[in-house]
Amino acid sequence: MESVFGLVGNGFVIVAADTSAVHSILVHKSNEDKIMVLDSHKLVAASGEPGDRVQFTEYIQKNVSLYQFRNGIPLTTAAAANFTRGELATALRKNPYSVNILLAGYDKQTGPSLYYIDYIATLHKVEKGAFGYGSYFSLAMMDRHYHSGMTEQEAIDLVDKCILEIRSRLVVAPPNFVIKIVDKNGAREVAWRESIKDGASFPSA
Repeated sequence: MESVFGLVGNGFVIVAADTSAVHSILVHKSNEDKIMVLDSHKLVAASGEPGDRVQFTEYIQKNVSLYQFRNGIPLTTAAAANFTRGELATALRKNPYSVNILLAGYDKQTGPSLYYIDYIATLHKVEKGAFGYGSYFSLAMMDRHYHSGMTEQEAIDLVDKCILEIRSRLVVAPPNFVIKIVDKNGAREVAWRESIKDGASFPSA
């Protein structure tokens, strides 16, 4: 019941993801951050099998860092997206990863961009995108309210609308979400939207 979504605004990209780590009918934790900082100006939000998600996103992060270390310049967002797509395509013929990715970044020359990469190595540059069961509701809300050139506050308000819709409409909705933004100042965390604190104590009967 994962929910990962993002959109491009005026000079920034905002991405949000649920923070539930689940297996079958069990919730293991409610504070799992599924949005990794790839480098100073890139974010990768991922959904899928937990092992594949963690292993693959860490693999991409380390290779992006290795490229910058070797060459002295960072990969552009487009180059990082194409590298990620290439690694998924290679693995598809051997040991495929069950992972879907929204890769967000900001480049001085081209500005903000958002790339949609699914588990069968489909790559698209998009203005808005989503993965998981929550995508049915977040995409509907973004289709209704999204417009190009949104301000940061407008984008945060739209993300909150998407979260509210997912919580109210999805039968097993994730309680907590994390929101992050990348712009000319770099990648940063904006907020957590929590309805359940992890490890909360409950009164005994």
